[in-house]
Amino acid sequence: MANIGIEVSEIMAGVAMLMTPQQLDNYSKDMGGLVKFLKEGKKLADSNKFIYSEGLKEKALQAFNPTDRDFLTAAVQGISAARSIRNWVPVRSSQSGKPITKPVCDKVYLTGDKWPKAVSRFQVEAYGFQSYNSSDIIFEWKNAFYGVSLKKKPSVVDPDPTLINKAFDSVLTGETPKEIKELGKIKKEVQEARIKYFAKVVREASKKPNQYLNITGNLPTSDGELMKIRVKGEGKNWKAKKPMALIDIKGKGKLDLKNPSKQTDPNIFQVKTGDKYRELTRGEMANPKISMRAFVNKRVASTDSVYNEMVKVMNKYADKFANALLNLVLKTNLYDELDENQFAFALVTGVGNIDKEGNPKNLQTIQANGLYTVLCGLSALNEGTSKYEMILDKEANKKSDGAKVFLILKKGKITILNLQLRYKGGFTGQPQFQATLSKEFKEILTEQYGKKCKKP
Repeated sequence: MANIGIEVSEIMAGVAMLMTPQQLDNYSKDMGGLVKFLKEGKKLADSNKFIYSEGLKEKALQAFNPTDRDFLTAAVQGISAARSIRNWVPVRSSQSGKPITKPVCDKVYLTGDKWPKAVSRFQVEAYGFQSYNSSDIIFEWKNAFYGVSLKKKPSVVDPDPTLINKAFDSVLTGETPKEIKELGKIKKEVQEARIKYFAKVVREASKKPNQYLNITGNLPTSDGELMKIRVKGEGKNWKAKKPMALIDIKGKGKLDLKNPSKQTDPNIFQVKTGDKYRELTRGEMANPKISMRAFVNKRVASTDSVYNEMVKVMNKYADKFANALLNLVLKTNLYDELDENQFAFALVTGVGNIDKEGNPKNLQTIQANGLYTVLCGLSALNEGTSKYEMILDKEANKKSDGAKVFLILKKGKITILNLQLRYKGGFTGQPQFQATLSKEFKEILTEQYGKKCKKP
Protein backbone atom coordinates (compact mmCIF):
# COMPACT_ATOMS: atom_id res chain seq x y z
CA MET A 1 0.00 0.00 0.00
CA ALA A 2 1.24 3.45 -0.89
CA ASN A 3 1.70 5.59 2.20
CA ILE A 4 -0.87 8.35 1.79
CA GLY A 5 -0.07 9.97 5.16
CA ILE A 6 -3.41 9.21 6.76
CA GLU A 7 -5.01 6.19 8.48
CA VAL A 8 -7.17 4.60 5.77
CA SER A 9 -9.51 2.71 8.14
CA GLU A 10 -10.70 6.08 9.51
CA ILE A 11 -11.68 7.21 6.01
CA MET A 12 -13.48 3.93 5.38
CA ALA A 13 -15.38 4.11 8.67
CA GLY A 14 -16.39 7.66 7.78
CA VAL A 15 -17.84 6.82 4.36
CA ALA A 16 -19.47 3.67 5.79
CA MET A 17 -21.40 5.85 8.24
CA LEU A 18 -22.77 7.76 5.26
CA MET A 19 -24.14 4.53 3.74
CA THR A 20 -27.21 2.57 4.83
CA PRO A 21 -26.92 -0.70 6.76
CA GLN A 22 -28.37 -2.52 3.74
CA GLN A 23 -25.65 -1.08 1.50
CA LEU A 24 -22.97 -2.27 3.91
CA ASP A 25 -24.51 -5.76 4.01
CA ASN A 26 -24.43 -5.92 0.21
CA TYR A 27 -20.93 -4.48 -0.11
CA SER A 28 -19.43 -6.86 2.45
CA LYS A 29 -20.43 -10.13 0.73
CA ASP A 30 -17.45 -10.51 -1.59
CA MET A 31 -14.63 -8.70 -3.37
CA GLY A 32 -17.03 -7.34 -5.98
CA GLY A 33 -19.01 -5.73 -3.18
CA LEU A 34 -15.89 -4.19 -1.67
CA VAL A 35 -14.98 -2.69 -5.06
CA LYS A 36 -18.46 -1.13 -5.21
CA PHE A 37 -17.97 0.12 -1.64
CA LEU A 38 -14.77 1.90 -2.66
CA LYS A 39 -16.42 3.40 -5.75
CA GLU A 40 -19.37 4.74 -3.76
CA GLY A 41 -17.11 5.67 -0.84
CA LYS A 42 -14.95 7.92 -2.99
CA LYS A 43 -18.03 9.90 -4.05
CA LEU A 44 -19.05 10.35 -0.41
CA ALA A 45 -15.51 11.25 0.64
CA ASP A 46 -15.54 13.98 -2.01
CA SER A 47 -18.95 15.31 -0.98
CA ASN A 48 -19.89 18.15 1.36
CA LYS A 49 -20.92 15.57 3.98
CA PHE A 50 -17.30 14.61 4.66
CA ILE A 51 -15.35 17.44 6.30
CA TYR A 52 -11.56 17.34 6.59
CA SER A 53 -8.93 19.11 8.60
CA GLU A 54 -6.53 21.18 6.55
CA GLY A 55 -4.59 19.24 3.91
CA LEU A 56 -6.27 15.84 4.42
CA LYS A 57 -8.86 15.69 1.65
CA GLU A 58 -6.39 15.25 -1.20
CA LYS A 59 -4.67 12.46 0.72
CA ALA A 60 -7.94 10.76 1.65
CA LEU A 61 -9.16 10.58 -1.93
CA GLN A 62 -6.13 8.43 -2.79
CA ALA A 63 -7.47 5.63 -0.57
CA PHE A 64 -10.03 4.16 -2.96
CA ASN A 65 -7.88 2.14 -5.35
CA PRO A 66 -9.64 -1.29 -5.64
CA THR A 67 -6.44 -3.02 -6.80
CA ASP A 68 -4.70 -2.32 -3.47
CA ARG A 69 -5.26 -5.16 -0.98
CA ASP A 70 -4.55 -2.91 1.99
CA PHE A 71 -7.30 -0.53 0.91
CA LEU A 72 -9.72 -3.46 0.57
CA THR A 73 -8.74 -4.61 4.07
CA ALA A 74 -9.31 -1.09 5.41
CA ALA A 75 -12.77 -1.15 3.80
CA VAL A 76 -13.65 -4.32 5.73
CA GLN A 77 -12.41 -2.79 8.99
CA GLY A 78 -14.28 0.43 8.27
CA ILE A 79 -17.54 -1.49 7.77
CA SER A 80 -16.93 -3.34 11.04
CA ALA A 81 -16.30 -0.05 12.87
CA ALA A 82 -19.45 1.54 11.42
CA ARG A 83 -21.57 -1.35 12.71
CA SER A 84 -20.04 -0.98 16.16
CA ILE A 85 -20.69 2.77 16.16
CA ARG A 86 -24.30 2.24 15.03
CA ASN A 87 -24.90 -0.13 17.92
CA TRP A 88 -23.49 2.42 20.38
CA VAL A 89 -25.00 5.72 19.18
CA PRO A 90 -28.73 4.93 19.81
CA VAL A 91 -27.94 3.75 23.34
CA ARG A 92 -25.73 6.75 24.11
CA SER A 93 -28.11 9.26 22.51
CA SER A 94 -31.03 8.10 24.67
CA GLN A 95 -28.88 8.85 27.73
CA SER A 96 -28.44 12.44 26.51
CA GLY A 97 -32.14 13.02 25.96
CA LYS A 98 -31.69 13.34 22.19
CA PRO A 99 -32.56 9.89 20.81
CA ILE A 100 -31.02 9.07 17.43
CA THR A 101 -32.64 6.34 15.38
CA LYS A 102 -31.35 7.26 11.92
CA PRO A 103 -28.35 5.02 11.11
CA VAL A 104 -26.88 7.37 8.50
CA CYS A 105 -25.21 10.39 10.06
CA ASP A 106 -25.52 13.91 8.66
CA LYS A 107 -21.81 14.73 8.50
CA VAL A 108 -18.41 13.18 9.12
CA TYR A 109 -15.37 15.12 10.39
CA LEU A 110 -11.82 13.79 10.06
CA THR A 111 -9.73 15.49 12.72
CA GLY A 112 -5.95 15.33 12.13
CA ASP A 113 -3.56 17.90 13.61
CA LYS A 114 -5.82 20.89 13.00
CA TRP A 115 -9.47 20.02 13.54
CA PRO A 116 -12.17 21.29 11.16
CA LYS A 117 -13.63 24.58 12.35
CA ALA A 118 -17.10 23.13 13.01
CA VAL A 119 -15.73 20.72 15.65
CA SER A 120 -12.61 22.56 16.85
CA ARG A 121 -14.36 23.52 20.12
CA PHE A 122 -14.31 19.86 21.11
CA GLN A 123 -10.55 19.44 20.66
CA VAL A 124 -9.75 20.32 24.31
CA GLU A 125 -6.24 21.44 25.16
CA ALA A 126 -5.63 19.90 28.57
CA TYR A 127 -3.30 17.67 30.60
CA GLY A 128 -0.32 18.69 28.52
CA PHE A 129 -1.93 17.77 25.20
CA GLN A 130 -3.11 19.95 22.35
CA SER A 131 -5.82 17.33 21.72
CA TYR A 132 -6.76 15.67 25.01
CA ASN A 133 -9.88 14.57 23.12
CA SER A 134 -8.38 11.73 21.10
CA SER A 135 -11.23 11.39 18.59
CA ASP A 136 -9.89 10.41 15.18
CA ILE A 137 -13.24 10.90 13.53
CA ILE A 138 -16.47 12.64 14.60
CA PHE A 139 -20.03 11.97 13.44
CA GLU A 140 -22.85 14.52 13.61
CA TRP A 141 -26.60 14.08 13.85
CA LYS A 142 -28.46 17.41 14.11
CA ASN A 143 -25.86 19.20 16.25
CA ALA A 144 -25.15 16.14 18.40
CA PHE A 145 -21.58 14.90 18.01
CA TYR A 146 -20.07 11.45 18.54
CA GLY A 147 -16.30 11.16 18.61
CA VAL A 148 -14.45 7.89 18.09
CA SER A 149 -10.88 6.82 18.77
CA LEU A 150 -10.54 4.13 16.11
CA LYS A 151 -8.25 1.11 16.22
CA LYS A 152 -8.12 -1.95 13.97
CA LYS A 153 -7.09 -5.60 13.96
CA PRO A 154 -7.35 -8.54 11.52
CA SER A 155 -9.65 -10.72 13.66
CA VAL A 156 -11.25 -10.85 17.09
CA VAL A 157 -8.64 -13.37 18.28
CA ASP A 158 -5.69 -11.12 17.39
CA PRO A 159 -4.11 -9.03 20.17
CA ASP A 160 -5.79 -5.70 20.78
CA PRO A 161 -4.05 -2.67 19.27
CA THR A 162 -2.53 -0.33 21.79
CA LEU A 163 -4.75 2.50 23.00
CA ILE A 164 -1.84 4.89 23.40
CA ASN A 165 1.87 5.23 22.66
CA LYS A 166 3.39 8.07 24.66
CA ALA A 167 6.43 8.96 26.73
CA PHE A 168 5.99 7.60 30.24
CA ASP A 169 6.23 10.98 31.97
CA SER A 170 3.26 12.26 29.92
CA VAL A 171 1.13 10.33 32.43
CA LEU A 172 2.26 12.73 35.13
CA THR A 173 0.79 15.94 33.71
CA GLY A 174 -1.85 17.68 35.79
CA GLU A 175 -4.37 20.36 34.88
CA THR A 176 -5.02 22.26 38.11
CA PRO A 177 -2.20 23.82 40.19
CA LYS A 178 -2.80 21.13 42.85
CA GLU A 179 -2.57 18.29 40.30
CA ILE A 180 0.53 19.79 38.70
CA LYS A 181 2.24 19.97 42.10
CA GLU A 182 1.21 16.46 43.18
CA LEU A 183 2.07 14.75 39.89
CA GLY A 184 5.26 16.80 39.57
CA LYS A 185 6.40 15.32 42.88
CA ILE A 186 5.79 11.78 41.58
CA LYS A 187 7.60 12.59 38.32
CA LYS A 188 10.61 13.88 40.22
CA GLU A 189 10.82 10.75 42.38
CA VAL A 190 10.51 8.48 39.32
CA GLN A 191 13.31 10.42 37.59
CA GLU A 192 15.52 10.19 40.69
CA ALA A 193 14.94 6.43 40.92
CA ARG A 194 15.83 6.01 37.24
CA ILE A 195 19.02 8.11 37.55
CA LYS A 196 20.14 6.21 40.66
CA TYR A 197 19.59 2.86 38.98
CA PHE A 198 21.38 3.60 35.70
CA ALA A 199 24.29 5.26 37.50
CA LYS A 200 24.66 2.04 39.47
CA VAL A 201 24.70 0.02 36.23
CA VAL A 202 27.42 2.27 34.73
CA ARG A 203 29.56 1.76 37.83
CA GLU A 204 29.10 -2.00 37.52
CA ALA A 205 30.11 -1.83 33.84
CA SER A 206 33.42 -0.22 34.85
CA LYS A 207 34.42 -3.08 37.15
CA LYS A 208 35.99 -6.47 36.51
CA PRO A 209 35.55 -9.23 35.42
CA ASN A 210 33.73 -7.93 32.31
CA GLN A 211 34.78 -4.27 32.58
CA TYR A 212 33.03 -2.87 29.53
CA LEU A 213 34.46 0.54 30.40
CA ASN A 214 38.21 0.62 31.05
CA ILE A 215 38.27 4.10 32.55
CA THR A 216 41.04 6.67 32.72
CA GLY A 217 40.04 9.22 35.32
CA ASN A 218 37.25 8.89 37.87
CA LEU A 219 33.51 8.55 37.73
CA PRO A 220 31.71 11.31 39.70
CA THR A 221 30.38 10.29 43.10
CA SER A 222 27.11 12.08 42.26
CA ASP A 223 24.69 9.92 40.30
CA GLY A 224 23.21 13.00 38.65
CA GLU A 225 26.59 14.26 37.48
CA LEU A 226 27.52 10.80 36.19
CA MET A 227 24.37 10.65 34.07
CA LYS A 228 25.13 14.08 32.59
CA ILE A 229 28.49 12.99 31.12
CA ARG A 230 28.59 12.84 27.31
CA VAL A 231 31.49 11.42 25.31
CA LYS A 232 32.45 11.64 21.67
CA GLY A 233 35.52 11.25 19.49
CA GLU A 234 36.89 10.43 16.05
CA GLY A 235 39.81 8.68 14.42
CA LYS A 236 41.22 7.86 11.00
CA ASN A 237 38.37 5.58 9.92
CA TRP A 238 35.62 6.39 12.38
CA LYS A 239 33.66 9.16 14.03
CA ALA A 240 31.03 9.10 16.77
CA LYS A 241 27.84 10.47 15.24
CA LYS A 242 26.80 12.42 18.32
CA PRO A 243 27.74 12.81 22.00
CA MET A 244 26.79 9.67 23.92
CA ALA A 245 25.79 9.16 27.55
CA LEU A 246 27.76 6.51 29.41
CA ILE A 247 24.68 4.33 29.92
CA ASP A 248 24.18 4.32 26.12
CA ILE A 249 27.68 3.11 25.20
CA LYS A 250 27.28 0.21 22.79
CA GLY A 251 30.56 -1.67 22.77
CA LYS A 252 33.46 -2.36 25.09
CA GLY A 253 36.76 -0.48 25.39
CA LYS A 254 38.80 2.36 26.84
CA LEU A 255 37.03 5.43 28.17
CA ASP A 256 38.93 8.66 28.89
CA LEU A 257 36.97 10.74 31.38
CA LYS A 258 39.76 13.33 31.53
CA ASN A 259 38.91 14.24 27.91
CA PRO A 260 35.23 13.32 27.39
CA SER A 261 35.01 14.87 23.92
CA LYS A 262 38.26 13.34 22.65
CA GLN A 263 37.79 9.58 22.90
CA THR A 264 40.32 7.50 20.95
CA ASP A 265 38.82 4.01 21.20
CA PRO A 266 36.10 3.37 18.60
CA ASN A 267 35.07 0.13 20.30
CA ILE A 268 32.95 1.98 22.86
CA PHE A 269 30.85 3.43 20.03
CA GLN A 270 30.80 0.51 17.59
CA VAL A 271 32.15 -2.97 16.89
CA LYS A 272 35.33 -3.85 15.04
CA THR A 273 35.34 -6.51 12.31
CA GLY A 274 38.75 -7.03 10.71
CA ASP A 275 40.03 -3.57 9.86
CA LYS A 276 36.60 -1.92 9.65
CA TYR A 277 34.32 -0.38 12.24
CA ARG A 278 30.54 -0.55 11.98
CA GLU A 279 27.35 -0.23 13.98
CA LEU A 280 26.20 -3.16 16.08
CA THR A 281 23.77 -5.57 14.46
CA ARG A 282 20.74 -6.89 16.36
CA GLY A 283 22.50 -10.20 17.10
CA GLU A 284 25.60 -8.44 18.37
CA MET A 285 23.49 -6.29 20.64
CA ALA A 286 22.60 -9.53 22.42
CA ASN A 287 26.24 -10.61 22.85
CA PRO A 288 27.48 -9.49 26.30
CA LYS A 289 31.08 -10.31 25.38
CA ILE A 290 31.32 -7.31 23.05
CA SER A 291 28.29 -5.18 23.92
CA MET A 292 27.68 -2.99 26.94
CA ARG A 293 24.22 -2.42 25.47
CA ALA A 294 23.53 -6.14 25.86
CA PHE A 295 24.77 -5.93 29.46
CA VAL A 296 22.40 -3.02 30.20
CA ASN A 297 19.48 -4.79 28.51
CA LYS A 298 20.16 -7.88 30.61
CA ARG A 299 20.22 -5.82 33.81
CA VAL A 300 16.98 -4.07 32.88
CA ALA A 301 15.35 -7.47 32.26
CA SER A 302 16.66 -8.97 35.50
CA THR A 303 14.92 -9.21 38.86
CA ASP A 304 16.92 -6.10 39.81
CA SER A 305 15.37 -3.88 37.12
CA VAL A 306 15.01 -0.13 36.84
CA TYR A 307 11.29 -0.76 36.58
CA ASN A 308 11.28 -2.24 40.08
CA GLU A 309 12.37 1.14 41.39
CA MET A 310 9.85 2.99 39.24
CA VAL A 311 7.02 0.69 40.34
CA LYS A 312 7.88 1.38 43.99
CA VAL A 313 7.30 5.08 43.39
CA MET A 314 4.11 4.45 41.41
CA ASN A 315 2.67 2.35 44.25
CA LYS A 316 3.75 4.88 46.86
CA TYR A 317 1.27 7.24 45.18
CA ALA A 318 -0.98 4.48 43.81
CA ASP A 319 -4.33 6.28 43.57
CA LYS A 320 -2.93 9.50 42.14
CA PHE A 321 -0.76 7.65 39.63
CA ALA A 322 -3.51 5.22 38.58
CA ASN A 323 -6.09 7.97 38.10
CA ALA A 324 -3.64 9.98 36.01
CA LEU A 325 -2.83 6.89 33.93
CA LEU A 326 -6.49 6.00 33.39
CA ASN A 327 -7.28 9.58 32.46
CA LEU A 328 -4.53 9.64 29.84
CA VAL A 329 -5.45 6.25 28.34
CA LEU A 330 -9.25 6.25 28.69
CA LYS A 331 -10.01 10.02 28.82
CA THR A 332 -11.92 9.66 32.08
CA ASN A 333 -12.03 13.43 32.65
CA LEU A 334 -13.30 14.33 29.16
CA TYR A 335 -16.84 15.06 30.32
CA ASP A 336 -15.41 17.53 32.84
CA GLU A 337 -14.17 19.49 29.83
CA LEU A 338 -17.14 19.07 27.44
CA ASP A 339 -20.94 19.06 27.59
CA GLU A 340 -21.65 15.33 27.70
CA ASN A 341 -25.13 15.92 26.26
CA GLN A 342 -23.63 17.43 23.11
CA PHE A 343 -20.48 15.36 22.68
CA ALA A 344 -20.02 11.64 23.34
CA PHE A 345 -16.81 9.64 23.11
CA ALA A 346 -16.03 5.96 22.51
CA LEU A 347 -13.15 3.58 21.87
CA VAL A 348 -13.94 1.54 18.74
CA THR A 349 -12.06 -1.31 17.05
CA GLY A 350 -12.72 -2.26 13.43
CA VAL A 351 -12.17 -5.97 12.81
CA GLY A 352 -11.57 -7.84 9.58
CA ASN A 353 -9.31 -8.81 6.72
CA ILE A 354 -9.53 -10.23 3.18
CA ASP A 355 -8.72 -13.67 1.82
CA LYS A 356 -6.39 -14.35 -1.10
CA GLU A 357 -9.21 -13.67 -3.58
CA GLY A 358 -9.97 -10.33 -1.94
CA ASN A 359 -13.20 -11.39 -0.26
CA PRO A 360 -14.04 -10.12 3.25
CA LYS A 361 -12.69 -12.36 6.01
CA ASN A 362 -13.22 -12.28 9.80
CA LEU A 363 -15.60 -9.32 9.49
CA GLN A 364 -17.10 -9.05 12.96
CA THR A 365 -18.41 -6.37 15.28
CA ILE A 366 -16.82 -5.61 18.66
CA GLN A 367 -18.69 -3.62 21.30
CA ALA A 368 -17.77 0.05 21.34
CA ASN A 369 -16.52 1.15 24.75
CA GLY A 370 -18.24 4.47 25.29
CA LEU A 371 -16.93 6.76 28.01
CA TYR A 372 -20.05 6.23 30.15
CA THR A 373 -19.42 2.47 29.97
CA VAL A 374 -15.78 2.94 30.98
CA LEU A 375 -16.79 5.13 33.93
CA CYS A 376 -19.36 2.54 35.00
CA GLY A 377 -16.71 -0.17 34.81
CA LEU A 378 -14.34 1.82 37.03
CA SER A 379 -17.19 2.61 39.42
CA ALA A 380 -17.93 -1.11 39.73
CA LEU A 381 -14.34 -1.65 40.88
CA ASN A 382 -14.76 1.05 43.52
CA GLU A 383 -17.44 -0.85 45.41
CA GLY A 384 -14.85 -2.59 47.62
CA THR A 385 -11.94 -1.27 49.63
CA SER A 386 -9.21 -2.44 47.25
CA LYS A 387 -6.50 -0.05 46.11
CA TYR A 388 -4.82 0.41 42.78
CA GLU A 389 -1.51 -1.37 42.30
CA MET A 390 1.15 -1.52 39.59
CA ILE A 391 2.76 -4.96 39.23
CA LEU A 392 5.52 -6.31 37.00
CA ASP A 393 4.11 -9.09 34.79
CA LYS A 394 6.60 -11.87 35.55
CA GLU A 395 5.36 -14.33 32.93
CA ALA A 396 5.44 -11.81 30.09
CA ASN A 397 8.81 -10.45 31.20
CA LYS A 398 10.41 -13.89 30.96
CA LYS A 399 10.09 -13.54 27.18
CA SER A 400 11.36 -9.95 27.04
CA ASP A 401 14.80 -8.91 25.78
CA GLY A 402 15.07 -6.27 28.48
CA ALA A 403 14.38 -3.20 26.35
CA LYS A 404 10.66 -3.92 26.71
CA VAL A 405 9.02 -4.64 30.07
CA PHE A 406 5.43 -5.63 30.84
CA LEU A 407 3.36 -4.31 33.75
CA ILE A 408 -0.26 -4.48 34.81
CA LEU A 409 -2.53 -2.02 36.61
CA LYS A 410 -4.79 -3.81 39.05
CA LYS A 411 -7.48 -2.95 41.54
CA GLY A 412 -8.03 -5.78 43.96
CA LYS A 413 -8.08 -8.99 41.92
CA ILE A 414 -9.06 -7.29 38.65
CA THR A 415 -6.48 -6.31 36.05
CA ILE A 416 -7.56 -3.11 34.28
CA LEU A 417 -4.70 -2.31 31.90
CA ASN A 418 -1.88 -4.29 30.36
CA LEU A 419 1.14 -2.03 29.90
CA GLN A 420 4.40 -2.16 28.00
CA LEU A 421 7.31 0.16 28.75
CA ARG A 422 10.14 0.32 26.26
CA TYR A 423 13.32 2.32 25.98
CA LYS A 424 13.97 3.31 22.37
CA GLY A 425 17.43 4.27 21.20
CA GLY A 426 18.87 5.04 24.61
CA PHE A 427 18.34 4.97 28.36
CA THR A 428 18.72 8.66 29.23
CA GLY A 429 15.17 9.67 28.42
CA GLN A 430 11.78 8.43 29.48
CA PRO A 431 10.57 5.05 28.20
CA GLN A 432 7.61 4.93 25.83
CA PHE A 433 4.55 3.19 27.16
CA GLN A 434 1.67 1.40 25.48
CA ALA A 435 -1.59 0.23 27.04
CA THR A 436 -4.46 -2.12 26.25
CA LEU A 437 -7.57 -3.06 28.19
CA SER A 438 -7.36 -6.40 30.00
CA LYS A 439 -9.71 -9.26 29.20
CA GLU A 440 -11.13 -9.06 32.73
CA PHE A 441 -11.95 -5.36 32.48
CA LYS A 442 -13.49 -5.78 29.02
CA GLU A 443 -15.85 -8.38 30.52
CA ILE A 444 -16.87 -5.83 33.15
CA LEU A 445 -17.46 -3.24 30.42
CA THR A 446 -19.74 -5.70 28.64
CA GLU A 447 -21.79 -6.00 31.84
CA GLN A 448 -21.93 -2.19 32.18
CA TYR A 449 -22.86 -1.49 28.53
CA GLY A 450 -25.84 0.85 28.28
CA LYS A 451 -25.51 2.19 31.83
CA LYS A 452 -24.80 5.81 32.65
CA CYS A 453 -22.24 6.67 35.32
CA LYS A 454 -20.37 9.72 36.47
CA LYS A 455 -16.63 9.73 37.07
CA PRO A 456 -15.96 7.56 40.16
